[in-house]
Amino acid sequence: MLAVVIATLVAGLAADAPASSAPSAVVKPTPATLAKIEAFVKHCDTSRRGAIMSLEHTLRGLNSAGGKNPQAARQIAAVEAELRVLRANKEPVVPPLSFPPEVGAIGRLPRLTCHVEQVVSDREMLVRCNFPVKVTTVKRYQARGETVTQGILFLVRGLSTREAREGADLQMLQVLEITGKETYKTVDGKSNTVWVLGEFDMKTAEPYFRQLAAGQQ
Repeated sequence: MLAVVIATLVAGLAADAPASSAPSAVVKPTPATLAKIEAFVKHCDTSRRGAIMSLEHTLRGLNSAGGKNPQAARQIAAVEAELRVLRANKEPVVPPLSFPPEVGAIGRLPRLTCHVEQVVSDREMLVRCNFPVKVTTVKRYQARGETVTQGILFLVRGLSTREAREGADLQMLQVLEITGKETYKTVDGKSNTVWVLGEFDMKTAEPYFRQLAAGQQ
């Protein structure tokens, strides 16, 4: 269990709160923000194409095996239904965040889950996410690929922690963005740096997604 000084993190949350209830002016996205959103939309499309290729491969295998029994027929029907949804391209296929983390990266958590290390406030929590990482190992003079798990600590900010329980896993389906890094002091006086995660507003990507989808028809 991580022990942290809560005040520094809570102060950061308070600084993010609006100063008044007056309606704010519409802020025009910067070129860097537009480029980030466009890259995310293209990444979603790459993920969709990859899923289609994988399902097509699965479907060929099922068909070549005969697919006569009821169980195989149900599998084929399910794969064909998934392919129809992906080919229709009505919604973006959001990929998981990749390793190593980078500021500006957008996606969902690997396996859509994290482990809650500490609930900091009603809108902040420290969580650990496990990323699958492919590595090459050498055994008996032969190289082989393996997948290992790399845990990364994040400060999730801006999302309700009502359902979070320290020491337990938490499912998170939201699309998230790595917005930066933050350093805090632990109780024993040591410094620790974590990546900061916030929810990404998918509405900002809708025009780019629709434009890309229309161009592919």
